[in-house]
Amino acid sequence: MDIIGVITSVEDDEYQGKAFKRVTLGTGEVLKVKYGREGALKAKWALLQEGVAMKFTMKDYTTPDGVKIPFVFDIDTVEGELPPPAPPTTPLKPAPQEVGMWWKEAGEMIRSGEIKKDTEVGGAIYRLYYATMRDVLGVKVVKKED
Repeated sequence: MDIIGVITSVEDDEYQGKAFKRVTLGTGEVLKVKYGREGALKAKWALLQEGVAMKFTMKDYTTPDGVKIPFVFDIDTVEGELPPPAPPTTPLKPAPQEVGMWWKEAGEMIRSGEIKKDTEVGGAIYRLYYATMRDVLGVKVVKKED
């Protein structure tokens, strides 16, 4: 897999006594360019300049546990036009634990009176909270006939 982009910043960094370059692309993606096999990448560190379009060839390192970790295998400057930018990614959905935490907080705020059901926003939150709880718990509301 290749990553192509314009470098917006290059920083010297170090981890456990080993130096590497932390490269930020115009997309906000951050890549670590290490030494490479027998110093092959270190010899190309001079190419890493702000405003330069680069192609980063990526490979996967597989841990003994079978987890694949991507790393920069090679770098080259890009000649000519850059490919069109990738379409914006859709926002990630919050984790179920986070959603549960916010529902719990909303319930506590309703019960404490912090959210008042006689206001427009408070009433909407109140109705949504109790409607969702009825759905989750499987409670059916039956109108009593006179």
